[in-house]
Amino acid sequence: MSNIKRKVSFYRLSITKYVENHAQRKTTKEYLSNEDIEKVFENIMKNCMYELNDNHYAKEVRTSSNKYIIETINYNNHMVFAKIGMQNDSNTVALRDQNTLESEKVQMRESQLLELYTYFLIDFKTGILAYIGINGAPKISAIQSLFNSYYTDTDKYEAIICTIMTRDVLKTLTKKGTISKIQLSVAVPSDGMISEVLGPSQSVYDELWNIKTSTITYKIVAPRNRNIFSSSDKLGELMDKVKAIYGDKLKEFRVNAKDGGEDTQTYDLLEYNFTKTVSLGDGDYSKLSEEEFKSALTAIYESNKEELLEYIR
Repeated sequence: MSNIKRKVSFYRLSITKYVENHAQRKTTKEYLSNEDIEKVFENIMKNCMYELNDNHYAKEVRTSSNKYIIETINYNNHMVFAKIGMQNDSNTVALRDQNTLESEKVQMRESQLLELYTYFLIDFKTGILAYIGINGAPKISAIQSLFNSYYTDTDKYEAIICTIMTRDVLKTLTKKGTISKIQLSVAVPSDGMISEVLGPSQSVYDELWNIKTSTITYKIVAPRNRNIFSSSDKLGELMDKVKAIYGDKLKEFRVNAKDGGEDTQTYDLLEYNFTKTVSLGDGDYSKLSEEEFKSALTAIYESNKEELLEYIR
């Protein structure tokens, strides 16, 4: 059987401290060092997580749309290997015998739920996060919420997970005189798009059938020869926030930009994400152990570490 291939995406983890300067009536940003971010994580493990029977630690994390479980599996040498889990109802899954094709219900206790999960790795020495993409897996924003949950509403700290770009595309765009248009597309559940976003009546909704996929496209357009942003460096902040909210559901992020005297060019920022493909096991995903995931994730990170550092320096 052929190896299972999965996409690994790389991100930069940072924590921002907002400092108010009352004399100048403005707020400035400071960034915690990688060492201080690691101390935050250690405090979360020690004070906010449950210790499990296998010496793992786990915590429930809530985002704006879902709740997840983050479980640390291994933490040493300034590196944590962990998984993000998302619970699913038992009545939507079953066990099926591969030989007889017979299926049966999954037997669970009343307090149990099935969990879909994926793995990630954080190197606190570099601040780089590696995440294995699996269809339907929890969003990367759950990890951001884990760190943000450490602070109260009155604290002036915010954890941010930024996509690492393979080229200096953002530097190129921030030097452009005009960013005139932004277009982004987000994949959404069919029922979510129809009933919540478009909001038709139930009778209209009932007439819609055979919907394979659905996306919402947002277009932000400036007046002719005007810039959308007060300063072009705000584009990076916008993209980081959009990625944190939508994660893998973000399917398109295009920007139209130009300098004086040149034609407008379109840039698809998702094409510049630093991603690698990793091979796992021999084709039977269910038989892969946590150690195999860890080895694969660590190997792909270490083999690309120097190049990644070049992009975040």
